[in-house]
Amino acid sequence: MRRLTWFLMGFVVALVGGGYAKRRVRAAATSITPVKVAQRVKHRVTDAVAEGKAAMRAREHELS
Repeated sequence: MRRLTWFLMGFVVALVGGGYAKRRVRAAATSITPVKVAQRVKHRVTDAVAEGKAAMRAREHELS
């Protein structure tokens, strides 16, 4: 009876773990599609340009 209990517990844990891993892999695969990567890059470049312009304005204000 103990072997059967441990076998069933292992089986349930494997099912739950497999489902969790499957969800994580799908989420990771979705996050690295070309469209998603391009959106992230565009957002980061836009932020970097805005930050650079703000720093440029601040420096010009210091010099004048």
